[in-house]
Amino acid sequence: MQGRKSNEPKLFYQVSLDRFVPQDHIIRKIHDVLDLSYLYTATKPYYAHDGKPSIDPVVLFKLYIIGYFFGIPSERRILKEVQVNLAYRWYLGYDLDEALPDHSILTKARYRFPEPLFEQCFKHIVCLCKDAGLIDGDYHFLDSTVVKADAAQESFRARLLPVEEYLKEVQTNAEQDYAFNGTVDPEEMGGRRKRRGKAHTMQSSTDPEAEIITRPGKGTCAAYKAHACVDGRKRVILAIQGTRGSIDDVREVHALMTTSIFLVGRKPECVVADSHYGGIEALKYYQDQHIATCIHPRLSDTNKGKFRNSQFTRLQNGMTLQCPHGHTTSRKVRYRFRVQYRFDAKVCQACSLKGQCTQREGGRIVSYYSGDYFEKALSLVDSAEGRRLLLALYSEWYNRINQTVV
Repeated sequence: MQGRKSNEPKLFYQVSLDRFVPQDHIIRKIHDVLDLSYLYTATKPYYAHDGKPSIDPVVLFKLYIIGYFFGIPSERRILKEVQVNLAYRWYLGYDLDEALPDHSILTKARYRFPEPLFEQCFKHIVCLCKDAGLIDGDYHFLDSTVVKADAAQESFRARLLPVEEYLKEVQTNAEQDYAFNGTVDPEEMGGRRKRRGKAHTMQSSTDPEAEIITRPGKGTCAAYKAHACVDGRKRVILAIQGTRGSIDDVREVHALMTTSIFLVGRKPECVVADSHYGGIEALKYYQDQHIATCIHPRLSDTNKGKFRNSQFTRLQNGMTLQCPHGHTTSRKVRYRFRVQYRFDAKVCQACSLKGQCTQREGGRIVSYYSGDYFEKALSLVDSAEGRRLLLALYSEWYNRINQTVV
């Protein structure tokens, strides 16, 4: 006999939310292992001693956890999802007949609670992972991802620096030496190159800290950047830093390193990253601490549409250099961490391919990095072990981590 579902609503229900949440649901696993009760003590100084009771601070942080784990980037949407999702309601402790708080409480919480409190929550979770044996610590994977800012490009206007800041920047640029002198300052790594573009000359009227950046294949947008350090075997994020979009990845190496070491309790055996972290300062910083670097050195191989450095061939063990048109030179200058080849100006001026090679009135200059730090990094990158580690770095699971951060 054909059945027909009755759609007449009941006036009263006798149900428990616990019955509707499957035993293998991830929200149950989070509830069982993540104890956030310490937040009552940590957040107490930020509330008044009398007046109307606030929303439970643990509920606030659980809302952010729901947004992170299930990829909900909007605070307004988080509360909409909680309204219809029984598992989310069960995790927060709100029954079917209880009114949910307004989404604005999350915005107010970000203003009420200082940044160190959120960092403390992150470190608390990492420590729980460590206690549960979920952190190996031998391999650290580094990567950064662009985080789009909620600011239109039309909101950017010419940025006028205060007089004191302008004079300081002029003095810094005047004293700056492009060549690395061999001394690593952890607080200044990645700051030798001063880029003068829209990121430094323009400022948004709606989001002053956002910067306009351009990425190959991604176009131009207002953005920030998130830098992450991940345990290579257990896939646990050990440290994360948020910066302006134009910040060089090397600048965050020290911060990621110190945070991860503090939480794990020891240095890693190897650091794995792409060439954005392959500056000489970063390679020296790690290798001087006896940490292997599976990082492809950052080679000077861009020339804005001209012949790239990799198109030049080194002959006779580097004694001479041959250009794509077949001209050779043995003129070179050796620095501590790189070697610079110089082609004769007369040869370049008479070459039919000069327009594809250089715009200099003199000859083409080609620089290559050299030295033990680069050789050690290249040796590991080119080995079978290095290829395996880099494949893991770019694998699907790590791409998912990047997408979650965005």
